[in-house]
Amino acid sequence: MAEVEFCNRGYNMPGMPSNAQTLIMRIYEAWKEDNLPSAEDAVAFEAFASELALRSYGLGLEEVEAGIVGGGQDGAIDAVYVFFDDGLLDEDSDVVTSSSKPSDFGQDRNLELWVVQAKRTSNFTEEAIEKLEGTFRRLLDLSQALDSFAVLYNSKLLKRFGLFRDAWEKLLVRRPKISVNVIYAAPGDSRNITPQLEAKIHSLKQVILSTVPAAEKISVDLLGDKELLARYNERPPYTLAMNYQESATSGRSHVALVRLRDYFNLIVDEQGRLRRHLFEWNVRDYQGNVSVNQEIRKSLRSAESPEFWWMNNGVTLICSEATSNAKTYSLSNIQIVNGLQTSHEIFETLRDPVAPEVGERMLLVRIIVTDVAATRDMVIRATNRQTAITDASLRATDEVQRNIEDYFLTHGWYYDRRKGFYKNEGKDPSKIVSIQFLGAAVTAMGLSRPDKSRGKPTSLLKNNDDYSQVFNASVDLSIYLWAARLQRQIDGFILSEAAEANIVQKSNLKFHLAMLIAEQLNGGERVRRPQQLRKLAVEGAQVGDAQLKSAFEELKVWSADYLEAEQMILERAAKTQAFSNYLLGRASKTSE
Repeated sequence: MAEVEFCNRGYNMPGMPSNAQTLIMRIYEAWKEDNLPSAEDAVAFEAFASELALRSYGLGLEEVEAGIVGGGQDGAIDAVYVFFDDGLLDEDSDVVTSSSKPSDFGQDRNLELWVVQAKRTSNFTEEAIEKLEGTFRRLLDLSQALDSFAVLYNSKLLKRFGLFRDAWEKLLVRRPKISVNVIYAAPGDSRNITPQLEAKIHSLKQVILSTVPAAEKISVDLLGDKELLARYNERPPYTLAMNYQESATSGRSHVALVRLRDYFNLIVDEQGRLRRHLFEWNVRDYQGNVSVNQEIRKSLRSAESPEFWWMNNGVTLICSEATSNAKTYSLSNIQIVNGLQTSHEIFETLRDPVAPEVGERMLLVRIIVTDVAATRDMVIRATNRQTAITDASLRATDEVQRNIEDYFLTHGWYYDRRKGFYKNEGKDPSKIVSIQFLGAAVTAMGLSRPDKSRGKPTSLLKNNDDYSQVFNASVDLSIYLWAARLQRQIDGFILSEAAEANIVQKSNLKFHLAMLIAEQLNGGERVRRPQQLRKLAVEGAQVGDAQLKSAFEELKVWSADYLEAEQMILERAAKTQAFSNYLLGRASKTSE
């Protein structure tokens, strides 16, 4: 059967496509129009398939885009994502920075590599699997430096695999639980495959196993039209039932004693996996094998231990409604905002065979019923002040963050200071803006520091000085929305065919282009403080396609000149202030 590619409108294939094929491609077309209307079809489908492949992780659009590596010299890989204990890794994540030590991280934590191959074709091919086999054999060979493969693979692919390799080597002595997962997505019938293709898939698994011998899980899954449809229709449940033994009620809220087995059933899905989306508002990640968690685990597993709820602070969950019938709560729009460590230890303990009496022990659960955002934030802060937590972990509850969210809402946009909140409410993804995205946009345009936006994407929530320069009461709220809109427009342009950008330029120059455009709109004056953008924001200054194209062409020329003079690659230059200053200098001379 010949490989046939679907056209964006209609299908270029003999005979009639199945209903599942027709539906998934129509869904894709609508998704592209809402999310990446200017992007090339190949790039948009890669992002669409990757979002569906990792649907259970609830990735935002920017997170999905960050993993796209397709577009030439990609080794049959279109996207790469690395997770450490459920958190998506990027270049400045603690686990891959040189300043961190193995002892900074807990033992036996999950390290996951996800690789996506996505094609708009009616069938799955042996050639794609063969190419993947060669790519994995080379890029997971720790005896070979990734730089040695620069002639074979693009720099972004090497960088994404580098995240996994760096984390793997850093955590080696901490015995991470490694899984390698390959997704091959295409709008065809995944059951209609040949024995030869099955043999190739088996061979790919063997290659992965030989290069990652400590992997606890290796999977190669085909997502066809029916599987893609099923993933699209998946919605994480936020209304769940929880059995309890005893309870007390004050107003609309409750305190309950819940058997560990019943709480375990609340936080796991039908496949026995932890419902990660219930913990999206928690202010910190699972801390692994630290002393506190060791004590929790000991009290859970020890037959001689007193009642668990005597020794544990319990968990706090927030919901919009809680109704009780026959000692079962029906809880709507749940978020577990305190007790992540306890929840993880209960999950790890009860998913393995344990004595029946362990599941009969009790947990104290506080059920706070409120729809008021300010009240939710007060509860989150108060319940998380009992143990040491950095202020950076509580950024989302800051007054300035709530004000930005309210301002966005009055203009039909959504500021996702609580990860996944508006996505789960079904809001237009193209108008959902994360804290990280907004911080990077304002840093690039309002501080003329695109190198920070590119090189340290999460540092704004860690460094007080960086954070306060971007998020403070002196910055007019209109500036935040204006910067978000402009950055979203620039991101779309760079991914479009009109930009004629290679994959390295797509990955490294979007914030630098934003800086140059902001300076142009500001009359050629360098922007050093976000408040300097107020006039542009109030007036709703816009940039046209022709201006974007012209500025980007200049940026590409200037970048090439700088790289040649400094004998440097763009990946490295884009993260330096010297490169940002060089671009501003070239722009200043051009405008004279």
